[in-house]
Order: sequence, then structure tokens, then C-alpha cells
Amino acid sequence: MNEKTKGFVARRFKAYYTAAKIHPPREFWQREWGFVLFDQHYADRMVMRRHIALATETDFQNYLREYAPAHVYYSTAIYDDPTADMAKKGWLGADLIFDLDADHMVSEAELSRYSYEELLALVKAETRKLLDFLIHDFGFADTAIKLAFSGSRGYHIHITTESVRGLGSRERREIVDYVTATGLDIKSFLVSDTTEQEHTDEQPRKADKKLIPEGWGRRVHDGLLDFLHELAAMKDEQALQQIRAVGGLERKKAQTILRIAKDETVMHRIENGQIPQFAKPIWTALTETATKFVRVRSADHVDEPVTADIKRLIRLPGSLHGKSSLRANPLTIKTFEDFDPLTDAVVFTSKPLEICPLRDSAITLRGERYTIAKDEIESLPEFAAIYFLCRGAAELA
Repeated sequence: MNEKTKGFVARRFKAYYTAAKIHPPREFWQREWGFVLFDQHYADRMVMRRHIALATETDFQNYLREYAPAHVYYSTAIYDDPTADMAKKGWLGADLIFDLDADHMVSEAELSRYSYEELLALVKAETRKLLDFLIHDFGFADTAIKLAFSGSRGYHIHITTESVRGLGSRERREIVDYVTATGLDIKSFLVSDTTEQEHTDEQPRKADKKLIPEGWGRRVHDGLLDFLHELAAMKDEQALQQIRAVGGLERKKAQTILRIAKDETVMHRIENGQIPQFAKPIWTALTETATKFVRVRSADHVDEPVTADIKRLIRLPGSLHGKSSLRANPLTIKTFEDFDPLTDAVVFTSKPLEICPLRDSAITLRGERYTIAKDEIESLPEFAAIYFLCRGAAELA
């Protein structure tokens, strides 16, 4: 980013912060703040100004308006003295934070196969799964959960209730392990199925099992049903490819699973939570496939470093992301479903702006597709032009 471009983007960020009404987090005066400015180092090197405290809401608003940062962060932890060195801050507790990013969902090798829009859809689906875990398995109330778009390729979930403040890194890591099914032993959610013997003198058949209707037992059961119903609606070859893609199974086992999916009698038994005796040889394959289907997807332990880190900095909801120009929109569970980041997080005007592309690139914003080609000067709406400038794909013409 050359100086001309940097100066222009900084002025537009300043205009945003001057007009925007951004709310600080709870106990903001006890949190450490970090800022990346449009300084002489940007964007070749990200230099963060850290160990800053903002004592009043006026200080908070004035800092944003005066410096118009490229990136704004605050600590998930609260401290006695947020301006001190880390060892001397005096940790008092921390919010429970989850950072779901497309980079965590898809391996480096797979990343290039997805469009930006597809990555956003993927991470939204995984965020939806995590919300379900937090509400139904951990018992958090809807009102205790706050969300924010990251401003790039993901979502942040904030839980700020007193009940989580004292959790250490180990307890937070266990939560991540639970939602990602790390170390999960599904056998512990199986019990002997005595449904057919309840009103007879028959002895339970040891091979017949049933998933308990709570926790991961319920999740595997529901995920298994969804997966099998999805397979039953597909053509055979497509279904086999899907089974092998999700479960990594050999073709013979995949064919057995497909036969189960298309057998109405067997499916009825599975709907009642039963695991038919003849399915025992592929039980592991079935449950592992279902687990992959319903767990929160992760290429390398989701957001464990963020969730387990009790002194982490997180992006401020309502601030702008310097590498995209998109707003990190604050959300609730209710507004999350209808939120479209490529429309709702766009803040700049539609006035025409000329840019000189440095490489080929494309983006869909506010329902329109914008494509640029290297070295061909383009006149675009300001919001699209600034996106390409922040991405490093163009300079101001």
C-alpha cells in the first residue's frame, strides 16, 4: 500500500469512526487495548500499540476518532492494571471467546478451492453448530451469548457472564475438545436396548444397543439420521462418493451404509435410537461418519488457541477490519441468521473511485459482482474500491 492509498484509506476510516456509534465492552476500563494504525510501517509490517487503558467512554470514543485505527483489539481478560507488563497486570478473570475462521475449517491445501462467498457460508454453518452446543449442551441462555462478524472470514462468539470468568485454560480447552469431538468415545453413550423386551420375558440381546438421548448420544443419533436421509435421496454413485468423502471409508463399507440408508425398516429402528445387530460390524464407521457430520469442523482444533488463552486480544465489534474495510458487526443470535456480511458489513459510499489493480481479483458486495484485472484502471463504487485497496489488490489511481 503506497502512501497515497494509505492516506486516502485512513481518511475514510476516520470519517467512519467520527460518525459511528460504537459501544465498548463491559468493564472496558479494566481491559488492555491494542491498536494497529495506518502509520509508517503499515501495511508492510503490523505494529501493534499495546498495554493501553481507556479510563472513560469519552476516552474510548476520542481515541477511535483521533487515530482511526486499521485494527482495534481489546483483551478478553480484565485486570487490576491493564497498562502494566503482562506479568504485573493482575488477572481478574476472562470472557469465554470462540473465534471461528475459515482458515480453521479448511486445510491449507483445500483453501484455494473455495470462493470467499463459499467460505463465509461454511463458517456460518459451523458457527450455527457451535451455538447449538453452547445452548443445549452447556446451558447458556440466548441472552448470555453475543456474536460478531470478524470483518474477514469468520465469526466471534462472546460469553461474558460471571460463571465463565474464572475458568482456566484447561477448562476452556475441554470445552473446545467437547464441541470438536476430540477424544470422544461414543461407546460411553451406548446402553443395552431393552425396548422390545420391556413387556415380555425375553432376555435383552447383548448385541442390540441404543444411543442415550442426551449430549453426544443425541447429536450422533440426529446427525446419523440426517446423514442417512440425505444419502437416501441421492443417486447411488453420488451417495457413495459422499460417504467416502465424509467418512474416508473403503467402498465396501460405504455400500453397506448406503443399503441401510435405503432400507425403510432399518431406518425406522434407527429413528427410535436402536442400533440393529447386523449393523455392528460397521458401527464404528457409522458413528465416526455421523460425528464428523455434526461436530464443529476444524482443520486444527478450531479456535483452541483463542478460547484457551485467558489473556487473548479480540477484535472490537463495530470496528473496521483494515485488510477488508468490512465492519465487525455486533450480532445477536436472532440477527445472526439473516446477517449477510457482503451486504450488511459494507459501510462506505457508492461514489465512483478510480483504482489501479495490482493483480486480478473479484468480490461480490451488495449483491453485485466486481472484477478487476491487473494494470487496467477501473472506476468502481467506493465501497468496492476500498475493499480492493485494503486487500492489497490495487492502489489509488
